[in-house]
Amino acid sequence: MRVIGLISGGKDSIYNIMQCVAAGHEIVGLANMEPPPNKDELDSYMYQTVGHEGIIQIARSIGLPLIRYVTEGKAKTHEKDYVPSENDEVEDLFKLLQHIKTTIEFDAVAVGAILSDYQRIRVENVCSRLNLVTLAYLWRRNQTELLNEMIDCGIRAVIVKVASLGLEPTKHLGVPLSVMRPHLLRMHEKYGLHVCGEGGEYETFTMDCPLYSSTIVVDESETIIHSNDAIAPVGYMYFKKIRLVPKNNQAENLNNEEIINDLPNRIAPFNVKTPLSFVEDITNDNSVELNDDSDDENNENLQTELISTSHVPNYGKTPGGWLWLGDLVGESEDITVAMAQALEKLQSCIHEAGYKIQDVCAVTMYISDMTQFKALNEVYRRTFKYSNPPTRVCVQCPLNRNTPILLDALAYSKKLCVAQTNVNVEESNGSGDEKVTCPARITMHVQGISHWAPANIGPYSQAVQVGEIFRVAGQIGMVPGTLDLIEGGVLKQCRLSLRHIGRIAAALDPNMQIRDVVQGVCYVTKSKYIQIAREEWENQTNNAIVDYVVVSSLPKSAKIEWHLWAHKYNNQFEYQETGECIDNYLLSIRRRFNYENNVAAIVCHIEHRNREQDSFLPEGCLSSRLIIATIEYALKKLNQDYVPNTDLSGTVDSDQHPLCNLRFFYPINNKNIDVIELHQILIDNRLKYNIVFTIIPVLQLQSENILLSICGVRYE
Repeated sequence: MRVIGLISGGKDSIYNIMQCVAAGHEIVGLANMEPPPNKDELDSYMYQTVGHEGIIQIARSIGLPLIRYVTEGKAKTHEKDYVPSENDEVEDLFKLLQHIKTTIEFDAVAVGAILSDYQRIRVENVCSRLNLVTLAYLWRRNQTELLNEMIDCGIRAVIVKVASLGLEPTKHLGVPLSVMRPHLLRMHEKYGLHVCGEGGEYETFTMDCPLYSSTIVVDESETIIHSNDAIAPVGYMYFKKIRLVPKNNQAENLNNEEIINDLPNRIAPFNVKTPLSFVEDITNDNSVELNDDSDDENNENLQTELISTSHVPNYGKTPGGWLWLGDLVGESEDITVAMAQALEKLQSCIHEAGYKIQDVCAVTMYISDMTQFKALNEVYRRTFKYSNPPTRVCVQCPLNRNTPILLDALAYSKKLCVAQTNVNVEESNGSGDEKVTCPARITMHVQGISHWAPANIGPYSQAVQVGEIFRVAGQIGMVPGTLDLIEGGVLKQCRLSLRHIGRIAAALDPNMQIRDVVQGVCYVTKSKYIQIAREEWENQTNNAIVDYVVVSSLPKSAKIEWHLWAHKYNNQFEYQETGECIDNYLLSIRRRFNYENNVAAIVCHIEHRNREQDSFLPEGCLSSRLIIATIEYALKKLNQDYVPNTDLSGTVDSDQHPLCNLRFFYPINNKNIDVIELHQILIDNRLKYNIVFTIIPVLQLQSENILLSICGVRYE
């Protein structure tokens, strides 16, 4: 991509440009937000202005055009989520980049953000409005590792501002980072100082780096004390006289295009990491990967037989504010028309239930043709065109050609949450009455490309958290810095995608990790991948119950995709295995539930009891009696020991059945299931059982012996 480097003069913005060059991008210009005349330091949440008097020298040294814009550095809104606001300092960045677009053709903006969600969200907002990509390769890097890497890669920056306990203007201004490194590490251990200054502890100016054709030299400077606090004095350095000293190269004689092409040569002598460098630790076991890509399974162009099934969208609400929606289909041979229909049904159900489309937390898309993903994404975007959209999972299933789209969804509304005595007890008011609140929704929607985890440049978020429940978007083995699949087979894809999940969880809540996953579905494109995925999963998690299903295709032709949800207190969940025999079939259930039993999940399999007789079973042999018995047994275990919540008056409805969401996966090549009958049973008994359901055709389940799989969830 052609990139504009947003620079402040500090180490982070300059090193991020080096990372962009290492990733193969072309830096075509530089941009800077400068303070008004007679101001050096702005009280800005967005921009570093200390050292602004040296920005021109940086641009001259690199040799690229520099475009600047004056900002007052005033924030009109301080909320985490940004809505464009007139006269806000963020709009100054919008105007700068908008102006640059009139003279320079570019696709992306490089920004040196490391940890600040406040800055990241605002830069991404601006870039989104201008149809630009954010490149933030330093995002969420380990700061000690990053500081060492910068110094080792030739970044020679000096401290130009201090504002922290353990740093003093008279001692530390003008000192190079290479000299300051031991002191910064000590202050980190002693006071928790951010080693890279991401807490605002210090700011830097880059005097030299591999990108420069000349070194910047300060001949005269002044120390300005902004606050002479006895504990944490604030002071900064002003450059009064500054000049360039050419290096022993010919870069200063190159034209603009030659400079752009020369930048990779300038960083070549240094060990600047590329996007692939950050996935080198994802190792492979060649014995496991043997014949990984052999064509022993043909999963293409498989569809269900034409069946006349009356699809009726179904939904249900819980007192805790949750809304489950299932069996939302689009009925048209034109898949984009079908997607629009399914989304219209989703919106209709949402509004009918008293919710808003912005309340949707998670969507699962089952589609018939992954090659149409781009077109479907544009249709989807028109519905979820707001900030912080829901998480999303997308898989290709062998759907009926007349119903090529199938959706299910989950929404949450704090306004529609009925506070209950065992939900988020916040405090006691001293009178014995409990103050009870309903949790808010927290969304992580990182759109910038980094080395952290895959960016979401589409209309979906990485994760949504409501209270203790954490739901993550479907994860495949993409290299974060390129958004391409990692090479090396299914095991590498499996390990990398699981790492993404752990990083996303920790970013949303530092106390969460992949071991907090309660339940999920692992989609694979070949049955032989199941054992590989299962072994890797069990090595990394703690009693999570995961179902494994084979589907036709996954985004980017991935081999594996994880669809998971977690609970903040997974260590307080119990695990249970149980089963029951009915006629010639075995019902096996794995169950997870927390101590309060207000959250529970199951994975239920119905399989042949006598495997030797499998081939002699007649078509449609699962009778309605057996199907009903299976559903009732699954619900019995899902709701085992459930005690209805009381409202604040203490009222209990003894006949209350908790709402459960059930996903039914069935293999299309197994004729033991009469899908029409299963669907009709669920419609006829939906209100009786108080369930929301979706029936999903797949190629195969965890083993050929399994006829039907049920993934059930209950939230209070």
